[in-house]
Amino acid sequence: MLIALLVIASAFFALVFSIGSLSKDKGDTFKVAMVTDYSDVNDESFNQACFEAGKEWCKKYGLEFNYYKPASISEAERIKSIELAIDRGYDVILCPGYALGNAIAKVAPVHPEVKFIGIDIVSKDFPTGFQLTDNISVYSYEEGIAGYLAGYGVVKDGFRKLGFLGGMSIPSIINFANGYIQGIDAAAQELKENVNVHHVYADKFYGTVEITKYIDNWYKSEKTDIVFSCGGSIYTSVALAAKENNRYMIGVDSDQAPIIDKNYKEGICITSAMKGIRQTVLNKLEDLYVKSKWEKGIHKLGLVSKDNLEENYVQLPLETWRMNKFSIDEYKKLVGEFIDGKRKIVDDYALSEYTSVTYYGEIN
Repeated sequence: MLIALLVIASAFFALVFSIGSLSKDKGDTFKVAMVTDYSDVNDESFNQACFEAGKEWCKKYGLEFNYYKPASISEAERIKSIELAIDRGYDVILCPGYALGNAIAKVAPVHPEVKFIGIDIVSKDFPTGFQLTDNISVYSYEEGIAGYLAGYGVVKDGFRKLGFLGGMSIPSIINFANGYIQGIDAAAQELKENVNVHHVYADKFYGTVEITKYIDNWYKSEKTDIVFSCGGSIYTSVALAAKENNRYMIGVDSDQAPIIDKNYKEGICITSAMKGIRQTVLNKLEDLYVKSKWEKGIHKLGLVSKDNLEENYVQLPLETWRMNKFSIDEYKKLVGEFIDGKRKIVDDYALSEYTSVTYYGEIN
């Protein structure tokens, strides 16, 4: 009997020691890298949000973090950057942006020991017929809801002449646009007020003199009051035009008000249609490292809470709330109606008599 107890005790202590050793080993080898897409980590958009969240999380646990910017925007250079991170011992790779889909598909299958966390990537961003391997987990967002919240809010707040400038006509940007217009129309119907929307794409994710002139003309000639800037650092052109014309804008992906206040003019960014990139990075790294939980496959993130609005993966910023006629309580009610299924985004929609949209294609 005594021998049996000693054997059990020895096995118990061996198990505890083994778990502790595994935990320590995991800390020694758990290294996180990020690879950028078209932009850098200071784009004040989703690359920066991903970078800052990854750096913050790794600092919390004393783990190594680094980022790699491809030498050019080619797929070959993205693949090189991912392979370089792997060669240097990084075993978790954060990949923000649809442009990294093909690169992940090329590298992940030959490195099953490395985990790939794709941010803002959908199935269409991978090669046709590609079957995701077990080491790939990608997350996208209900951009349509984020766009709806912003469009609905600013119309309720008194804006009647609106614009939408998209970076490229890719699924995520199109989703933002569709939700934005549906939110605008819903608010217009409730208020029984006429609104009009100008809609264009720039075919790039950065600001240029030509784009600034184009949006400047909207503000001057079309009397547009507010423009939703939807596409990375393209916001720089909208912010400059808004500043020069004493008009307003809507940010995207993260709360862009602080950077626009600092670099352009305080108060011109009324709100931002945000995606919870920071929450995604923090939560998924925590799941993997602390809980040994891995969600392989493709996942869509959206609204998860009626009460704690900042837990939602699509949202408007509360800290820089600048709408006066549309209150936070009304916003909370709107979120609840989506969660309860009373409101939803649809692919095919017909606008009411109160809303007109002029679509211009791409800026030449």
